[in-house]
Amino acid sequence: MTPTPRLLALVLAAISMGCSPTTSGGSTPPDNSSNSGGGGGGGGGGPTIGGGSTDAGGGAAGGAGGGQTGAGGTDAGAGGAGGGAGTTGQGGGTVVAGGPNDTRFLGPEISHSKGVAGGVVVLWPRIIPSTIAAENQQYAQAVQQKVKQLVEKALPGRPIDVRPSPERVCPKTGCEAMSVGVLFTRQNNSCIAVALVNGPGVSQTKMIPWGGEVAFKGSDTIQFRDPPENFVQIKDFAVCDQLVVEMGKADGFVEAAIRAAAGPAPSSTATTPASSTVTANPAGKK
Repeated sequence: MTPTPRLLALVLAAISMGCSPTTSGGSTPPDNSSNSGGGGGGGGGGPTIGGGSTDAGGGAAGGAGGGQTGAGGTDAGAGGAGGGAGTTGQGGGTVVAGGPNDTRFLGPEISHSKGVAGGVVVLWPRIIPSTIAAENQQYAQAVQQKVKQLVEKALPGRPIDVRPSPERVCPKTGCEAMSVGVLFTRQNNSCIAVALVNGPGVSQTKMIPWGGEVAFKGSDTIQFRDPPENFVQIKDFAVCDQLVVEMGKADGFVEAAIRAAAGPAPSSTATTPASSTVTANPAGKK
């Protein structure tokens, strides 16, 4: 019997349905094993103070980091929602997100002062994790005062700008002055302090153990605004009640790093005042 056109159509439709791939459960799920928040640098050897968290670079602006995620809280950073298209400022010029003329995304953790050339910005200590920041204000004040005293000793006569809580990092474009901060963490009565020394502008951060015993992952120098807690491994703590005294034992190393970052004192630009000597009137004049 010759099949009718209708029967042939039904048969073809059935074959087509049977061969069509399904979309439920048929695709391979994306590989989520990679972690974009690695940022800890270097090999293993145990967890770091930051627990492997990494700076997000102040939002989409990325870059060298400044917005701290994970255990360390958030540096709203000179990035914020940065990285997007520039906008027109009141003066008619273009304001680039995160640029030196952009004040819209200046978060509370970013120093609201860049200091002056030849001077020093003493930053508020970087307390990790940020969840213990409020309860450690007294320790932070004592540590910052210690920094200020050492800067005065290392660079006498230089202008010093001491930043209030929680201003713990220079803007993404750097400070005009060199800066000194401290990475601080505490567990009960056990504390760690690591000096963080930067030259002016966008410069690398020198880390110096200052209280307790630590090891660095890879190097004691990291890129500007990289989260230092991701590169520091704790070996032994200092007793918090004796932290400032313990810091004094390593003052020489920190002082040397401060001097090296500051460079020579700026030459005086003051003009020599005119001589006050009264000259005789030219001949023939009364």
